[in-house]
Amino acid sequence: MAAVAIHLKLIAVFLLIFCSFTPSYAQTVVDDQSEDTQFWNETQVIFPMRERVDLMLFGVLRMGRDLARPVDERGGVGVAFKTNKFLTIVPTWLYIAQQPTATSKNIEHRLVFNATFKFPLGKFAFTDRNLIERRLRNGRDDFTMYRNRLQIDHPASIGPFKFRVFVADEVWYDSLQNAWTRNRASAGIIKQFSRRFTAEFFYLRQNDGRARPGDAHVIGTLFKLYP
Repeated sequence: MAAVAIHLKLIAVFLLIFCSFTPSYAQTVVDDQSEDTQFWNETQVIFPMRERVDLMLFGVLRMGRDLARPVDERGGVGVAFKTNKFLTIVPTWLYIAQQPTATSKNIEHRLVFNATFKFPLGKFAFTDRNLIERRLRNGRDDFTMYRNRLQIDHPASIGPFKFRVFVADEVWYDSLQNAWTRNRASAGIIKQFSRRFTAEFFYLRQNDGRARPGDAHVIGTLFKLYP
């Protein structure tokens, strides 16, 4: 019981950090389509190619419109280059089909440069992910998005069940609007079930006063498979 109490206190501290990450500039514009409740699932299948190089296949499905129907489907491929124990670079291509509302659709290709730094501090692990996305859209202007996501995680356990608790915050810069337009704050757990399967379970809050819908409550999962 003492160990459980310690970990509950640790989770409380993480949630306090998580709340402090949410920036004040994310404003919500209220209209009929300003907010949504969604479920996200991403599955990654990762194949070792050679030492420090992995082939990654991505599949994503997002249920939205208050969980009523699919609103985002995507698939893609990337190659992860582990340059050293601190830095991984992943150039990626994604195909994306979106139907965020009944009257709006979007098809696009994304060329993504991902540079992720990870370093430990005691039992904590800090992960700083930087994405530069070139978005090529059918029938609309192309543009570039920069995204920075900082994550902090720490080991925890409840009896024999061992996992990692994490909090994260991600900010977005949109070249088309020349502004920081979106914030995503999240918290959850990471569980390695075996050497071939790792899963994340999380809650995410998105704030974006310009997109429709821009604000979202999200429950999500991320599965990583190593065949």
